[in-house]
Amino acid sequence: MASLSELLNPTGGMEEHDYAQLPSMIEEEYEEEYDDQPGAMGPDGHGFLKGEVGSSLRIRNLDAWFQALYQYYKEKGFYCIVTSRVVNLLTLGFTIFLSGFILLYLDFANLSGQCAEDGEECHILRDATFRNPLRHRSFLYNLVVVCYLMLFSLFFLWSLARLAHDFKPLLEMRAFCNRKLQLSDRDIQTITWPEVVARVVHLQATTRLCIVKDLNEHDIVARILRKENYLLGMLNREVIGLKLNIPFFRNRVWLTKAVEWNLDWAIFNGMFDDDFSIRPSFYDVTALRLRMRYLAVVNLVLSPFIAIFLAMYFVMNNAERFYRHPGVVGQREWSMHAWWKLREFNELSHFTEQRLAAAYKGANNYVSQFPSPVVSMVAKFVSYIVGALAAVALALPLLLDDKLLHANVMWDKDILWVTMVSATVLAVSRGMVGEENRVFRPNRYMAEVVRHTHYLPKNWRNLAHKAEVQAEFEDMFAFKAGLFLQEMLSIFAVPFILWYPMCESAPDIVQFVRQFTVHRKGVGHICSLSAFDFRRHGDARYGAPTNARKDARSKQGKMEKSFVSFHAHYPTWEPDVGGREMLTSLAGFKSALYAGVGPEGAGVHNVNESASRFGVASRLGNGTGGGGSKFAAPGSASMFLGDAAAAGGMAGSVARAGDDDGDAPRDEREEEENQVLLQQFYEFHNGDGTDEGGDKFAGAPRDATPPRSAVKRRPDPPASFEMTVSASLTPPSSMPRLSSSLPGTGPGTPPTINGILGAPTSAPSADTTDSDELDAANFDDPPDLFQLENGTRGF
Repeated sequence: MASLSELLNPTGGMEEHDYAQLPSMIEEEYEEEYDDQPGAMGPDGHGFLKGEVGSSLRIRNLDAWFQALYQYYKEKGFYCIVTSRVVNLLTLGFTIFLSGFILLYLDFANLSGQCAEDGEECHILRDATFRNPLRHRSFLYNLVVVCYLMLFSLFFLWSLARLAHDFKPLLEMRAFCNRKLQLSDRDIQTITWPEVVARVVHLQATTRLCIVKDLNEHDIVARILRKENYLLGMLNREVIGLKLNIPFFRNRVWLTKAVEWNLDWAIFNGMFDDDFSIRPSFYDVTALRLRMRYLAVVNLVLSPFIAIFLAMYFVMNNAERFYRHPGVVGQREWSMHAWWKLREFNELSHFTEQRLAAAYKGANNYVSQFPSPVVSMVAKFVSYIVGALAAVALALPLLLDDKLLHANVMWDKDILWVTMVSATVLAVSRGMVGEENRVFRPNRYMAEVVRHTHYLPKNWRNLAHKAEVQAEFEDMFAFKAGLFLQEMLSIFAVPFILWYPMCESAPDIVQFVRQFTVHRKGVGHICSLSAFDFRRHGDARYGAPTNARKDARSKQGKMEKSFVSFHAHYPTWEPDVGGREMLTSLAGFKSALYAGVGPEGAGVHNVNESASRFGVASRLGNGTGGGGSKFAAPGSASMFLGDAAAAGGMAGSVARAGDDDGDAPRDEREEEENQVLLQQFYEFHNGDGTDEGGDKFAGAPRDATPPRSAVKRRPDPPASFEMTVSASLTPPSSMPRLSSSLPGTGPGTPPTINGILGAPTSAPSADTTDSDELDAANFDDPPDLFQLENGTRGF
C-alpha cells in the first residue's frame, strides 16, 4: 500500500525518500522548464563530481553552486546584490577619478601659497590646478601615477564585465529560490541559513542535486567551505610559515587580507580537479614553491600601486569620521589573524561575524581592566591643558565679538583652527584615561569573551590577569589604526613572506594535506578535521569518545568545539556514530555535574556530591579549578568551575558577565551553553597542569588508561533535562541535544524538519551514516580512554 508521502508527492523512481513535500514548495511546471535550460545554475568550464551528470538541475559544479546560493542568502537577495555591486563599482570609479585628480592635476604649491593668502578670492579649479599635469612632475612620479590609474581602470572594467556576466546566474538563482524553495527576496532577508539548508535537503525528495547520494547539511557546508576548512586546519596545526625573521617583527604572524589572497592563489587555486579530488600534481613540493615565488615577484611589482589605492581609499572613507568623532582612533576590532584563529571548522562567515560581534563588549571590558597608570596621568594632564585652551578660545568670541574667530593666535592660525585641533586632541586624550572605580576581575570578562569566541589556550586558563595574556589578547583585539598600518606594511611584506617562510613550509603543507584528507561519498576530498572524524582525530580532554595521537589531534579541541557549534546551528543534522557518542558523553557529564541544580540553576546542594562521584570533588568551589597558583590573584579564580560557576548552573558566572542574551536565538544560547560545558569538561578532567597538546593525565604514562574506579554509575539527570543517558547509543531519529531547553522552542528558533514538514523525520538511510572512505594508513586505531566498567562509553 502506498504511503501518504508517495500519494502526495510521487518521486518518480526515488521511492527511498519517506518524507513529505514542503507545503510551501508546490512543484509545478517549473522543473521541466529548468531542465530545458542548457547549462543552468552552474558556471561553465567545470565538470561534475563522478555520477552527477544526471542532475535534474544540470548543475555543472556543485561547489560553485552552493557557494552562489550562500552568497545569495548572505547578501540578502537579488535586488540587494545588484544594488551593492553597482554601488561598489561606482565607489571604485569615483576613487580612481578623485585620486587621479589629486595626484596629477592639483597644484599643492599654489594651493598652500597664493590660494591660502587670497582666501575667499581663490578659485581652486581655476587657480590651483595644472592644465598639462605631466609637464610639472618628474618622470618617475608620472610613471607611477599613470601605471596606477591604468591598472585600476582595468580592474574597474573587469568588475563591470563581471557584473554583466553574473547578472544571468543571479536571475537563475532568484528563480530557483522563488520556485523551488518558495523564498521571495523579502523572505531571504529574514530567514535563517539553517532553514534554507533544511529546504534544500528536503528538496532532494523530488529534485536530484547529486545523483550519488542525498546531501545532508554537513555535506552542503563542506562543499561551500572545502578550501576554507583546509586553511583552518593548516593554521590550527601551524604548518604555514607566516613569520618574518626581521627586527621588531620576529614574533608577529603576518595574516592580513593581502596575505589571505595570496594564500588562496598559491595553495588552493587549482588544488582540486573536476571530480573535487586533490590533483596529484599538488603534492609536488617544487611546483608549490615555484608558484609561491612567482606570486612573490608579482606582488613586488604591484605593491606600490596597491598601497596608493588603499591609502587613498582609507583617507576618503575615514577622514569625515575622524573629524566628527576623533575618539574612533582609539577603537579596537578583531584582527584578520584573530578572525581565522577563532573561526571554526564548517562555520560559515556570517556565523563567525556574529560570534565576534557578540564578544566585542566583553573584549572591550577585558582590555579596559589594564589601564596604564602613567599613560592615564599624562592623558589627564594633556586633557586639562587642551581643555583650558579650548575654553578660552571659545569664550573670547562669545563674550566679545564673533569676528575674533578669524583672529590669528599663533603660526598664522586663527581661533577657529585652534578650537578644532584642541577638540580633536581632547577627545583622543580623554579616551586614554582609565576608568575609575572599576572592579578588577579579568577572569570574569575573559570568560565572557570565551563564551562567544570558544578560544582559551592553556596559558590563558585562569591566568587572565597576567601581562603575557593581556599582550597576546591585545594582539588579536587591536586598535583599528594599528590594523590599517599592519595591512599597509603587509603589502610590502607579502613578497618576502611568500619567498622565505612560506616556501620553507611547503613540505609541511603537502604533508598536512596527505595526512588530513578524507574522501566522502558524494562530496569528494575534504579536510578530515572538518569531517568530525573522532576515531582519527578525537581529543578525549574535550569529550571525544576516543583519544587520537597528539600529532593527529586539533589543537585546543578545535574539532570538538566545531562539532558542538555545528550541531547547535543545524538541529536537523544527524551526526554519525562518533558524534552521537560524544553528545551522549557530554550529556552524561552535564547531568552528573549539575544533578542538584534545578531548572533555573537555583539549587546547588548536590553539586559537590555529584562531583565526588567522579573522584574530583576538590576541583569544585576551590577558586582555582584545580590548576594555577595556590594563592590566586583577585579576579583570577577559575573561569568555569569555581563557586560562582557552580552556583550559576549551566553557564555559571559567565551568564551574568555583562551582556544580556535572554532574547538571543535558541541555537545561539545552546551553542554558548555547550561551549561552556566543553570548557568545564576540560577543567574538570585536565585541571592538573598538562600542556595543551599533551596527554590526558599529568604524571601518568603516555599509554596508561586513567583510573576510573571512582565512577560507579551515572547520576540520574534532573526531570527538566530532556536526555536519556543509557548504555546503548541513542537512535538517530530521537537524537537528544545538550541544551536543557526543549529543542525548537523560544524566539529565533532555527527550523526543524518537524516544523517544516509537520511530520516526524525518518531515520537516515544507510548511505548517509559513517560513509567516509578513510585513509587507514595515516592513523592507528587509538585506545578508548573512556571505557567504563559496564562496557559503555561516556560519563
